[in-house]
Amino acid sequence: MVSTMEDFAEQLRIIAEACVNDERILEIVTNIANMSQEARNDFKSKVLSYFMKKTSPEDMEAYNFYKLILIEDNAKRVVELYQELCGKK
Repeated sequence: MVSTMEDFAEQLRIIAEACVNDERILEIVTNIANMSQEARNDFKSKVLSYFMKKTSPEDMEAYNFYKLILIEDNAKRVVELYQELCGKK
C-alpha cells in the first residue's frame, strides 16, 4: 500500500518505467488515461469485481497496479512521466 506522497510518486514512476519496457502496459495506461471519469469508474468496479477472489501474488500485483492507476488522473500522470523518460533517451 502506498503510505506517503513520496512512495506514491515512486510507484507512478515505476509504472512509467515499465511502460518504456512493455508496450502492453503502456497501452493499458494510455487507454485508461483517455477514459472519461464515468468510464473509468465503471472500469474500476469491473476490476474490483474481477480481483475480488484472486489471491495469487501476480493477481495482487495486477490489482494494486489497477487500483493505483485508476485513482483520479494517475494514468495521465504516468503517461506524462513516460513521455519525459522517452525524451531523455
